[in-house]
Amino acid sequence: MVFLAPAYALDASKIIKKDTKSSTIFQLFFGFIEDGKSDEAFDVLKYAADQGNSAAQWKLAKMYERGEQGVQKDPLEAFKMFHKIAAKYTLARPNTPSWQFSADALLALGNYYRKGIPNTIVIPDTATATTMYTTAALVFRHPGGYFQLGRMQIENDRGFGQGKIGFRNLRQAEEQGHVGAEALVGFTLFEGVHTKQNIVSGLVKLGHARHRATADDYEWINQLYEEAFSIAKPEDRTKANQLLQEKLNRQ
Repeated sequence: MVFLAPAYALDASKIIKKDTKSSTIFQLFFGFIEDGKSDEAFDVLKYAADQGNSAAQWKLAKMYERGEQGVQKDPLEAFKMFHKIAAKYTLARPNTPSWQFSADALLALGNYYRKGIPNTIVIPDTATATTMYTTAALVFRHPGGYFQLGRMQIENDRGFGQGKIGFRNLRQAEEQGHVGAEALVGFTLFEGVHTKQNIVSGLVKLGHARHRATADDYEWINQLYEEAFSIAKPEDRTKANQLLQEKLNRQ
């Protein structure tokens, strides 16, 4: 079922009775889903989101982003919902759900600003995307923020050491376990452009990232790996494969 408008099929305010705690909202939401009442589930979630519940806003944003659970895919609506969360980031406190929601929303907004949303008012805006990524990274220590910021700095290096700064940001994300950052650190080491070249270490990192990659990241990571592996010397390939296998065996 596709919701053509957010008109309420029930008075959600009476059901929730001002109790907009996330546990209450999601108990109601999933209860309606299990009963096959998608309209009511949406109404409860939308009401809670309108009341400022960040968890409900996040869930709605992801539903719009992916087009799931009866909601039509709508990137602009997802963008608006992420924006509501991010607008409250200064109120977020460490070790609370709102902290993670704020960090993730800033990252999502950065992605939307970087690419833009076709046929909407959201056009590609590198400067704003950079601000979103920088805030996610430096305020929230978000690995995705460090990754996207570092990638942009390397790709758009115009001197002034931006590439080297980008490499350090990728390193930070890699240390936090970001698979894409591990791949780009590996490729940068292999090329030796923004850091001292280390072909074997670069191949190992690329291979390890490829091993860890999910379906969303595998294609581009595998492409980097194959590009590097195809031009590496045979002895470097052999050494890198040996070290990679040893690393995987230890895990």
